[in-house]
Amino acid sequence: MKLWSKIRIIPLLAAAVMVFLSFKFPMWEIYLEANMYPNDIGMAIYATHPGDPPDVAEMDGGLHELNVLNHYIGMRPIRADLPVFKILPTLMVIIGVMLILSAFIRKLKMILATVVVFAMMSVYGVATLIYRIYSYGHNLRPDAAIKVPPFMPGIWGQNKLAQFTTYSYFDWGTYFLVIAFVVAFIVLVVDWRLQKKVGSGVIEQTA
Repeated sequence: MKLWSKIRIIPLLAAAVMVFLSFKFPMWEIYLEANMYPNDIGMAIYATHPGDPPDVAEMDGGLHELNVLNHYIGMRPIRADLPVFKILPTLMVIIGVMLILSAFIRKLKMILATVVVFAMMSVYGVATLIYRIYSYGHNLRPDAAIKVPPFMPGIWGQNKLAQFTTYSYFDWGTYFLVIAFVVAFIVLVVDWRLQKKVGSGVIEQTA
């Protein structure tokens, strides 16, 4: 028990670092391949904004070219002023701080609150991504130069969209958050089991 009160600090601080590191990496990426774009065009979604994929220099275009294509089919431009790009980073900072506090405040309620808020943020992030992708593909302008039926790009893997082949996947911005959540959840489970043995809401500290 006393040993665990020391050890648990390390994974929780590591989880906090991973949360903050996730700001630097894309959370989700999509690439479109067609005869006119043999090297693909695409975009990356970061926690704070949409942008170009990391390998855009090797491609036929990034977010700007994708928005030009979207204009011709009547899709709204993908912009950085969406509420999610303010809400999600705020939640991530809060969770990072909560993980740091959980490392030093050895109370079961603290780590439980952290895991719950983390889970709620994860649901919000995934639900928002799915909603936005669906909304963008189903709210096309009727006066668009190129008529296409409503569609929803794939969230993961290879998909066919009109004459385009799309490749989409999550990236390290998401993976770091998943790993951090798993670490926090494991710490919660260990804390809860030890707390059941001791019968206190505080994880015993060393003398």
